[in-house]
Amino acid sequence: MTPTDVIASEPRAVSLGGIERELARPWPEREGPPAERAARALMGNLIIVCRHQHEEPEIAQEVSAIVSQYPSRVLLLVADAGSRSTEMEASVTIQRRFRGASQHVCGEVATIRAGSPAAPRLASTARAVLLGDLPTALWWATAEAPPLAGDLFVELAELTDQVVYDSFAWTDPLRQLIVMANWVGGKGSRVTADLAWRRPKLWRRLIAQSLDPSIAPGALEAIREVHIEHGPHALTEAWLLTGWLAFRLGWIPRGGKVLPGPEVSWSFEWAHGTPRVEIRRHPEGETDLRTIRIVTRVNARPVTFRFEREAPGRVSVFADGLADRTLWLTGPVHTRGQLVARQLPDLARDRLFESSVALARTMAETVL
Repeated sequence: MTPTDVIASEPRAVSLGGIERELARPWPEREGPPAERAARALMGNLIIVCRHQHEEPEIAQEVSAIVSQYPSRVLLLVADAGSRSTEMEASVTIQRRFRGASQHVCGEVATIRAGSPAAPRLASTARAVLLGDLPTALWWATAEAPPLAGDLFVELAELTDQVVYDSFAWTDPLRQLIVMANWVGGKGSRVTADLAWRRPKLWRRLIAQSLDPSIAPGALEAIREVHIEHGPHALTEAWLLTGWLAFRLGWIPRGGKVLPGPEVSWSFEWAHGTPRVEIRRHPEGETDLRTIRIVTRVNARPVTFRFEREAPGRVSVFADGLADRTLWLTGPVHTRGQLVARQLPDLARDRLFESSVALARTMAETVL
């Protein structure tokens, strides 16, 4: 066991009314002096929703990664769309983090399972168990746009300060992107985050650095074509990256179409011309962005910037027509649980994300 391991207790079945009592009771402590006894320090509430029972084991594993970085009271709600049970069942586990001789309770986890008929009761059940003096986040940990769940999502979102979702692997990404963007645009002061926006952060950083006017004068204004290739299920990552680029440069979408390949193509308009963007999906291989080519001019000379995924957490750039060597940028590779944990303390709205989502919605509407 390493100095910072998280160990979970065995699940204990409890009644719905007994969840709070079980979580609040003193935890068993191992023998030893006071310095070795468990301390409690929780930073927030986290409601996690999945819609199928087969999703639960993976999420339960990710909870350990989350609470090790962001100690929380966690409510894992399994709203099983395939179950017709009218009953709800609950269990409780305690997660401890060990550091040397000391131990800290970093996770109080209540799992509540409900079939479709009982799912409408989940929000009121969750409300009764939340710690009222801490911020609350909702992680929608299933492959669908949260608003498609109707009242279940609406009622749970009302309990929270932040909604986290992942548009990766959405089955109908363009239509679901529009649904989600409409909700993001009308949610008021609530913080919203898409893990598919966080993953390509390294790409956005390298593109911004490479096309900086101090390094490539005139490159931004002279962009004529952008070609993006991605692996299976990563369409929304490519879509949001395009929305980011278009928003930062002030491009206005003028039309789009779906092409064989499969590909999606758009035309934009702005003061410096009519740039075109094409996104192409590879049906097999890594589920990530693959390459981005930006065709432009630097000091009136044709230049093509080629950004390429070399390995997980490593992206290269070669400026054909400008440079004679390839540069790389590296960054950490995070699991889904780690991405959630990094997002939870951030309670400031990301205006750039919101604006990029809004523009990506407009792009989606041009091709549907």
